[in-house]
Amino acid sequence: MKHNVLIWGYFSTFVLLLGTIFMNLDFIAGKVLFLVGFFTFTLGYLIPLFLVIFRDSQENQIGLIIILAILGFFIFLMGITFFMVNWGGAMVLIYVGGSFLLLTSILMLFMWRRFYETSVDSWFPIILFAVFVVIGMLTSMVHRPVLRSFTINNQEDMVRMRSLKDINNHTYNELENICLNDSLLAPIMSRANIIVAKSDSILTYIDSLKRALIIYVEGKKMLQDSNILYNLVPIQSSVEINSVRRFMLGRKRQMAYQLHNKIDEYRIFLLNIDTTQSQWMMRFIESNLNTDVLKLNKRNYNRSWEKQQFYNFPLVTVISQLTRLQLSVSIVQSEMLNNYRRLSIEHIASRNEALEEK
Repeated sequence: MKHNVLIWGYFSTFVLLLGTIFMNLDFIAGKVLFLVGFFTFTLGYLIPLFLVIFRDSQENQIGLIIILAILGFFIFLMGITFFMVNWGGAMVLIYVGGSFLLLTSILMLFMWRRFYETSVDSWFPIILFAVFVVIGMLTSMVHRPVLRSFTINNQEDMVRMRSLKDINNHTYNELENICLNDSLLAPIMSRANIIVAKSDSILTYIDSLKRALIIYVEGKKMLQDSNILYNLVPIQSSVEINSVRRFMLGRKRQMAYQLHNKIDEYRIFLLNIDTTQSQWMMRFIESNLNTDVLKLNKRNYNRSWEKQQFYNFPLVTVISQLTRLQLSVSIVQSEMLNNYRRLSIEHIASRNEALEEK
């Protein structure tokens, strides 16, 4: 039996390694192979191996410790597997399994002489699998600093956006006072009103999109925190990417495609609203509201703007990306209002000079 168990150990380790490689290559079969390898390792190798050791160790009175080790390994490895494939409950399983393993380790220290007499000739696949788990954990745990950086970026962008909103309101009020009761400046004020309405509309749309995305991935309970769009810490630990991908890129919802169309419409509208705009203003609008596809190394991500922005990203990253788009809209709105205010002041100044010359 030990020979067959050892074969299953090496086979399942190979399947796990292959599944991990396929997941990194974004192949659909990656998660399937990973799960098959996990259950093969646990049911076909780990549990039978511990049963063999348990049967051979009755005289040493370490059977209870072996049972705790089996249970701890099974729960811990299931938590690791859930963590790798982005399923819920992973951290709870890891903590519970780790607690059992810690208890087992303490008991083994007290009874080390009895374990020293136990045959461990079939434990080598466990060493290989432990190395695999450690490497996987070290690689996966990188997500926390990355998500923290996106959380910080989101807060900084939100602060800048709120500041720009106050500045834009102040600029709009100044422009309104300048154009008040001046029929010659009425077209400028009319364009400013349309720009503000269009900008506020797309900003509100993106806000609603972020809230709907959080509800879809995390549930309505997250929106009980009215500050959730500013402080993303409550959702920072979520590495769920499948739900985010379905919401943004799924065929039923296609939110990323709708957002793309709205940004393009907004950019084209700003470029065409005033035929007298300078070249630098048009370049400024194009650069801030650009939706071109960037050239990346992987061809899979060169297909569309939607995939480059929202494919296989966790929730915090996508929320931060949407905030960045809102910031770009606010920056463009601010620059155009400032430009209209400057043009209005110059128009009044030139008209006063003409009157003085007469």
